[in-house]
Amino acid sequence: MNTVFKDELARVAAMVGNELNSDTFPEEVRPSVLGAAVRDYPCRGGKRLRPALVLWACELFGGAPEQALPAAVALEIYHNWTLVHDDIIDRDDLRRGQPTTHVTLRQYAESELNAPHERATEFGESFAILAGDVQQGWAVERLASVADRGVPPALALTLVRAMQTRLNRGLISGEALDVQFELLDPASVTEEDVLRMIDGKTGAIMEFALHCGAAIALGAYEPDSAPFRALSRYAKSLARAFQLQDDVLGVFGDEKVFGKPLCSDFQEAKPTLLYLEALRRLPHERRSELDSLLRLPHYGDDEVRRVRDLLTSCGAADAVRSRIRELSDDARTALQPLPANSRRDLLDALVATLLDRSV
Repeated sequence: MNTVFKDELARVAAMVGNELNSDTFPEEVRPSVLGAAVRDYPCRGGKRLRPALVLWACELFGGAPEQALPAAVALEIYHNWTLVHDDIIDRDDLRRGQPTTHVTLRQYAESELNAPHERATEFGESFAILAGDVQQGWAVERLASVADRGVPPALALTLVRAMQTRLNRGLISGEALDVQFELLDPASVTEEDVLRMIDGKTGAIMEFALHCGAAIALGAYEPDSAPFRALSRYAKSLARAFQLQDDVLGVFGDEKVFGKPLCSDFQEAKPTLLYLEALRRLPHERRSELDSLLRLPHYGDDEVRRVRDLLTSCGAADAVRSRIRELSDDARTALQPLPANSRRDLLDALVATLLDRSV
């Protein structure tokens, strides 16, 4: 991560953190434990990449970052409600090294309400769903408040409508496809299906963050215009490359650095492009061996080695790595028609930073 990029990301994180910590929206939520849950994830920190996309896109076109800051905060909150719901769907216990929202609320029900474990678990999940719902409302309120910073009210309304239609449908459709994949035979899922899922689950919010910043700077939300199409192409290629890199790290990464068990995608029988590429290349008997390594209760060193060998020997791993490079190049190419300034340089540097990673 180059110094300029790191410093700029830290600048964004500080701005967003200050806005979130001073926002009183969750204080009116009752009961207070729910209000605390609403504030929890957004205030935990993190990379703040989506707010950075909003602010950098605004500055890319000569806009004032102060006007776009509420939109940047809105995208961070919006992203976090999806994480709250994702953690319930995935039954995850930890988020950024701390208990997930539904686990924190389950613990509250056990310790403060004396609820038995099963009832406390139901309470935790129910209240976490409600926390995510409130966070979505909070995100809408923050985005609408760009009108208080000098953005024309009609544009503010247009952006809110776009968030609740274009972004909402795209992102949730991507998540739904991902959930549905778990009930399908992985071999029946096509590459197009997987890419459509990535475009929704990962790409939709990146695209909208960039569009928000650009719209505030240019005074209009025009997703079919050349600048917006360039940003869409950048977001799509970046999201796809990022997810493919995540798939590769999930098998070939260092478990201690990566932060979750290796081969978890195989344990869940997820039809990643890495798996589909191997299925296409392996001879029949080795395809059967690969499928025998799906849904195992535990992946020790031997199982991980066998998965790695199958993916490497047939060339699937190298093919996916090559695809990542192609997508990265395409993301950079998409930026070329846009204004040549320091913010375009940051978007270019983001490609390398997200892909040259171990977590």
